Amino acid sequence: MLVSLPSSSPLVFLPCILFFLLHSPPIATNELLGQLCGNGNYAANSTYKTNLNFILLSLTSNAALSGGFNSTTIGQSPNQIHGFTLCREDVNSSLCVSCLKTASHDIVSLCPSNIEAVVWYDQCLLRYSNQLSLSQTESSKEIVVWDIDMTIDVPLFQNLVNELLSTIADWAAYNTPRMFATGEVNFTTDFPTIYGLVQCRPDMGAGRCQQCLQEILTLIPEWLGQKRGGRVLRVDCNFRFEVYKFYDGTSMRKLGSPTPVKGK
Repeated sequence: MLVSLPSSSPLVFLPCILFFLLHSPPIATNELLGQLCGNGNYAANSTYKTNLNFILLSLTSNAALSGGFNSTTIGQSPNQIHGFTLCREDVNSSLCVSCLKTASHDIVSLCPSNIEAVVWYDQCLLRYSNQLSLSQTESSKEIVVWDIDMTIDVPLFQNLVNELLSTIADWAAYNTPRMFATGEVNFTTDFPTIYGLVQCRPDMGAGRCQQCLQEILTLIPEWLGQKRGGRVLRVDCNFRFEVYKFYDGTSMRKLGSPTPVKGK
């Protein structure tokens, strides 16, 4: 299930509430998870539209060379456009490019004539705007996706999820150049292995990355506390956890016994 959480700040973007049931195996590469569309509009035959077409082509074309993260600016004010892309670090270049091609095609139909927009997919993100810095709404808006299955032992499972994601969030922020980390925790043979993934924009800086991740991790009790899997996505950072391995490669961190749950 997918939902775009309302922001407490004045809305800059059109409200977006979507619902989607998830099933194993993981979501396909080019499955749309959510979008934010800015309120301002550009004219169909404007210079801004021309610059938008150019920046979308440029971002997609350079994705393979940039390792999936690319930030660029096109044009001069007042028609200047800033854009960036971010692919999941474990995704190979061909899947990254494929996802971004879908994103660049979809974003202009999902947010027609909007001066700024963001689209999220399982394996990539694309944003463009006439502003270089994120607006307050962009910075705090979350897309939440969860599995329909419930956990058996809620306190233990939530404790394991929190410990795993907090650990790999710190690892991504302070120990990886691309601000990406994966991990797993296997408590007992009678309890499922939990897999987690976190990612920030590589140009954020360690402190901002950790803060962004910690902020969205606080949403777990309310939205994901009884779920066997889920994710929260912001423009600058995101996390995901599941009881099946949904990412490529060996887990970067492996945890054993968790911190005891209070009252247990």
